[in-house]
Amino acid sequence: MNNFTFKLPLILIIGFLFTACDGAYSEYSDYDLKEMYGKCDYNKLTAAGAQRCNNIKKECDTRQKEKRLRC
Repeated sequence: MNNFTFKLPLILIIGFLFTACDGAYSEYSDYDLKEMYGKCDYNKLTAAGAQRCNNIKKECDTRQKEKRLRC
């Protein structure tokens, strides 16, 4: 087996894992993230909506630790 053939899938997997670490909301601006977080009313959400808001909250928590952003 060629040494390169073995290393290529390993490199691709590692690269994918590093790029997958960013959350779905990491591309949004701070303003947009705050606005979306403000619209989360857990009393009126479906299960999918609650999960979306949980993901937004996680991104807010990450940014709060990194740069003191308050949602």
